[in-house]
Amino acid sequence: MLLSKQNVQPRVLLIEDAEETLELSRLTLESQACEVVGVSSAEAALGLLNAGERFDMLFTDVVLGGISGIETANRVRDAFPRLPILVTSGMEPHRVLPELRAGIHFLPKPYNMSELLDAIRRCFSDAHRDPPDLRAA
Repeated sequence: MLLSKQNVQPRVLLIEDAEETLELSRLTLESQACEVVGVSSAEAALGLLNAGERFDMLFTDVVLGGISGIETANRVRDAFPRLPILVTSGMEPHRVLPELRAGIHFLPKPYNMSELLDAIRRCFSDAHRDPPDLRAA
């Protein structure tokens, strides 16, 4: 099953500062025909986006050195309101969810491959609906 009906081979920007987790996530996504650009910091990811690199989704951990994944996700949501964003963390959801802007998805750790792929499908599915503030009245 394709992760996205709109993108046969979605390009995912993956932010994870733990090398082993970055590699596992990359392999999982690549096994589903995703092109993955993995970086270990929010600053590197924001640099790619600000330079005009095109991505179909952002997937980030919350706890990163420097700028947090929450702050990064919120900045990206403001700059790219239609870009699907998935945030993951081992923190309790009640500590993360209130900090995220509308439309940003959350996947609690630990997760298995099936849960990750389901969360990504939901992100793509929701992204192809108009955000509430962009719908025609």
